[in-house]
Amino acid sequence: MRESQHKKLTRSASDRILAGVFGGFGQYFNCSPNIFRVAYVILSILSGIVPGIIIYIIMMVIIPPDPTHPGILGFFRAINDMQQGSNLTSADSRSRRTLTDVEEKDIKRNGRS
Repeated sequence: MRESQHKKLTRSASDRILAGVFGGFGQYFNCSPNIFRVAYVILSILSGIVPGIIIYIIMMVIIPPDPTHPGILGFFRAINDMQQGSNLTSADSRSRRTLTDVEEKDIKRNGRS
C-alpha cells in the first residue's frame, strides 16, 4: 500500500501508442495497458466518439510525461536551450565592442566647430 503512495502517474515513454496515457495507467496500476485501451475504446464508442477524444486530449495535457524519458518535447527543449545559450554569447560579443587607442580630433565643417 505504501508503494502506491510514492508512485506518480506519468505518461509512458516506452509503452505508448499515441501519447502514452494508457501505458502510464498500466505502469501505475501494475497491469497491462491493453485492458485500459480496450475499455476506453468501448466506452468512447458507447458515449460517442467526440467526448472520448476530448477526454483523451485532456488526459494527455494533465498527465505529465515520464521525467526519465522526456520524449520529443524534451529533445526540442534541449535544442532550444542550446541555441539560446549560443545566441546569448554571440549577441553579447556583437552588441558591445571595446575601442582601444582612440584619439579625439575636432572636425570643422563649413566653418563651424
